[in-house]
Amino acid sequence: MSKTVFLLSVSILSAFASMQEPSAFGAGDLDAPNPYGLSSTEKHIVKNQKDIKRLQNILMKQQSVSEENRERLDGIQSILETLNKQVRSIENRLNRVSDVNKSISSLNKRVDALEQTQSENFEKIRTVLKELSSMLDSINEKYVDKEQFAALEKSFLAFKSSYEKFVKKGDLSGKPNSQVYKEAKKKFAKKQYSEAAINFEHLIKNHYKPAASNYYLGEIAYRQGRYKDAVAYYKQSASLYDKSSYMPTLLLHTAISLGRLGKKREAKTFYETLIDLYPNSKSASVARKNLKKLK
Repeated sequence: MSKTVFLLSVSILSAFASMQEPSAFGAGDLDAPNPYGLSSTEKHIVKNQKDIKRLQNILMKQQSVSEENRERLDGIQSILETLNKQVRSIENRLNRVSDVNKSISSLNKRVDALEQTQSENFEKIRTVLKELSSMLDSINEKYVDKEQFAALEKSFLAFKSSYEKFVKKGDLSGKPNSQVYKEAKKKFAKKQYSEAAINFEHLIKNHYKPAASNYYLGEIAYRQGRYKDAVAYYKQSASLYDKSSYMPTLLLHTAISLGRLGKKREAKTFYETLIDLYPNSKSASVARKNLKKLK
């Protein structure tokens, strides 16, 4: 029995071995994947064919790489051209920024010269100039397109022009106080509040009609919606002189300002004071209506 099994195993192995041996029918086939039974010349032909195929593959790869490199070079060239244009554009803008910065420096020097006589009035302008200077300086570090820069430069030149006019109008040292007061009231009537405020502040510094000047500054702040400032000016005016003809208006606008600041209890007190002191005034009539709304 064991001998029979052994013979079967040998037969099976022989069968597999015969499948792997080359067939006589394929000998000399140059196109076969693994040709055999070749003559010396045929072997050289097969070798040359393999070498040619290998070289063809290498050539195709090189052509593909060359094409990719060419496309990359074209892309890099395009990017370089764009960057060169941007650099030239930025250089031109930086030159313009330098000119603007020189103007800012000149303005700052002029502002400093006025500081002793009109320090409070021009403090806000100095702040604006410094902010504008910082904004323009930042152009040196950040890219700004042509339209944005042109708009910024236009705004600055407009501000520069208006500021120079403002400085000229703000120099009141050569005028008598009576004339300054008269001009201030005219500007107030024309709603030229910024210019009127300069005159009234000048008068307060010179101790000329300080009660009236504080009242008008309060009115300017009230009309501009700066209610906290308005209340402060009204309080100062009333503390200096409380018999003026504008007192009913002062009390009414103080009450309204307090109401808009959310201080309803204080507003109610001023409405009631106005009604008690000036019952027949137009301001008292408005106060009665507003007082009903608070209840």
